Amino acid sequence: MIFYRLATAFFLLTSPLYALAQDTIRTESAQSADNLSHIYYQDLLLKVLQSTEADFGKVDVVTVDINVSQSRGFQLLDRDMLDVFWAGTNVEREQQYGAIAIPLIGGLLGIRVPVIDKANLTLFESIKTAEQLKKLKACQGSQWPDSDILEFNGYNVERIISFNLMYSMLKQGRCDYFPRGLNEVYAELSAPSNQGLIAYEPLLLRYPLPMYFFVSKQNEQLKQRLSLGLNRLIDSGELATFIKQHPTTADIFPLSRFSHSHILELTNPHLPETTPLDDNRLWWRIPASTGGDIERGH
Repeated sequence: MIFYRLATAFFLLTSPLYALAQDTIRTESAQSADNLSHIYYQDLLLKVLQSTEADFGKVDVVTVDINVSQSRGFQLLDRDMLDVFWAGTNVEREQQYGAIAIPLIGGLLGIRVPVIDKANLTLFESIKTAEQLKKLKACQGSQWPDSDILEFNGYNVERIISFNLMYSMLKQGRCDYFPRGLNEVYAELSAPSNQGLIAYEPLLLRYPLPMYFFVSKQNEQLKQRLSLGLNRLIDSGELATFIKQHPTTADIFPLSRFSHSHILELTNPHLPETTPLDDNRLWWRIPASTGGDIERGH
């Protein structure tokens, strides 16, 4: 893990003098103790900024001590209260904000593993088709693009406003499974509070959903800096190494372990046409295997 100095910015961030500071990059704080993937994006952001110090100067990463929904996070970009916000992309977000169109985790966010209660293992072992899974209820973020994608493809979704409630609702039986990205799930399940839950690897959902850094439309210099830094890390191979070695993502490798999973292929109707799907530098894929199978949906 990359070590960095995290300053805590409470509501001082509303001060005009603070907002004008040029030596800090303000990001959101983790929404809950379960949201361990937050560490990955913070570490990656710092690595990108460090790789461009010679070009743009040194900056500190500052976390804003406030829990925000995705819509609120984007609003804070508009209000100059955050400088960088990471989220899954869609057409509307790319129209309104500055998207750095480079997947931060190689597209692995769009490969979803159902997190289930161990008590429901027998139930999930009986699921062989998408139609069977659609009869169950998925916990998902109310403002996440994933919820729109799942519903478009006919899945039953319980939309939840706050991340820190999602695992709680799963444990309470308020939903049957919580689809988590490959890059997120194992770090989250390592938390002591989630010991009764498991990732059900024999069944995966897959759709194209890159996670991007977003900035305000007005912050063109920061957009250029993040784009330059990410491209450097990709071209040097450092991003691939970072993904494989970071504590929150190392456990998903090798990806060949998922080659025998039954993959439910979903359509993402809100994916921008400009998404660089043909740039093979940017995407990680599960190796094909004669033992696995793909069920194409909507």
